[in-house]
Amino acid sequence: MKRFFIIAMVATALISCKSGKGTSQKKVTQNASQIEASSFMIEKNVWELTSFQGKSPEEAGFTDRIPHVVINKEKASMGGNSGCNSFSGGVEVTDYTLKLGLFMSTKMYCDGVPEIEFFKILEGELDYKVEDEKLSLTKDGQPVMEFRLKEKDQ
Repeated sequence: MKRFFIIAMVATALISCKSGKGTSQKKVTQNASQIEASSFMIEKNVWELTSFQGKSPEEAGFTDRIPHVVINKEKASMGGNSGCNSFSGGVEVTDYTLKLGLFMSTKMYCDGVPEIEFFKILEGELDYKVEDEKLSLTKDGQPVMEFRLKEKDQ
């Protein structure tokens, strides 16, 4: 019985060592950068739109106001302005994705602003990445919006 216990312990130790062997430095670096990325998702950080479906905000039709978002991971909330109307709602933030829940919006009329497209992009699940104070959103593997950190909590 004692011999069986020793063999089981040695086997467990060998399996543990082998499973840790495949961890790459790249994966560790990605995890560290995503932890840093989620630290940007606080209430006082304002993200301003810089690219909408591959176009500048002005080329896309945001001529009066540039859309912005504020994502608060801790409170699971997201809000901002769509270039016309203000909006707010719940958001689920994981290491790599944003999932906007039900949200409410003001209902002002704004001519020519692609607000419906803006909100449709925010529906469902979006992958995100933060690099150099730039927030990139992709949907179904395609880049859809990019934001820059306009106001940062000090």
